Amino acid sequence: MNKDIIGIDLGTANTNIYSSVSDSVIFSEPTVIALDSFTKEIKEIGFLASRIQGKTPYNYIVKTPVENGLIDDEEACTLFLSKIFSQLKLTKAFKGTSLLFSAPSRCSQVNRNAIAQIGKDLAVREIFIESQAKLAAIGAGENVYSPTGTLVCNIGAGITDIAVISMGEVVNCGSTFIAGRTFDDAIRRYMIQKQHLSIGYKSAEYIKMRIGNLNPLSENRLVEIKGRDTITSLPSSMIVSSGEIRKVMAPLAEYLALKITDVISMIQPELSADILTNGLLLTGGGSLLQGLKDILQSLLSIPVRVAEDPMEATSSGMRIFSQNLKKTK
Repeated sequence: MNKDIIGIDLGTANTNIYSSVSDSVIFSEPTVIALDSFTKEIKEIGFLASRIQGKTPYNYIVKTPVENGLIDDEEACTLFLSKIFSQLKLTKAFKGTSLLFSAPSRCSQVNRNAIAQIGKDLAVREIFIESQAKLAAIGAGENVYSPTGTLVCNIGAGITDIAVISMGEVVNCGSTFIAGRTFDDAIRRYMIQKQHLSIGYKSAEYIKMRIGNLNPLSENRLVEIKGRDTITSLPSSMIVSSGEIRKVMAPLAEYLALKITDVISMIQPELSADILTNGLLLTGGGSLLQGLKDILQSLLSIPVRVAEDPMEATSSGMRIFSQNLKKTK
């Protein structure tokens, strides 16, 4: 099979596109598109569109086609991908091209239909839809094709995909909206409700990345954050400690542990024994949250490890899966 296989990881925050011909990731930018509100003409996509988000004039619409890991706006998503492929000069070769989409393991038929329709609109040869957790496990170097249970938790920006995989197939899975942006939203609400300081999502993410730590024994750190005072409506700033942010994030981590427990509870005892030995593999950008590994290990009583390059695990998995797919074809 000499034709190209293009792997598409449509994430809530970022989209990664892999090409089997160049054997590399050919696009990795935010999943954002800016349109003219009157003509629907595409103004910007990706990084440039994200830069103007929240700062646009009346004749611009900035959209995020994917929300919570699922396609929210099919038309905007098709326009987004079409523009990418046009910029990469791939549209002429689409007649013999196959698309490999990553999707949550428990993906609804509605979302699968939306993905299939996008493929039809792009006029590609055929479409494959694979589990995000499975691709992430492959990319992390796990042998998912062995008769051994592998527990994977892929924490993205909008959705967390949890799956037990054995002999190359998903045995049981689950998903939750407790993901990277959920932690950001919790921090933002806390700042508004308790500190009377209105901040944006980027500022909330900055707090999480700078001082966020779920380990109760970690050093208490401080950071200054700027925003708008909700009482006076004037610009203001304040100092936030990692201790108070930990109290905001801890309940979310505990809920995530419960969702992982739900997935484990529905598998065969033999696979449970494998997981007791092999533990839990964390992938995705959300797995980089400090202290998350420790708190999950404490709550689940199994070994927990983070992939060597968690943010690139799904893209790496697409690369390996695409190569295997070309061989079978």
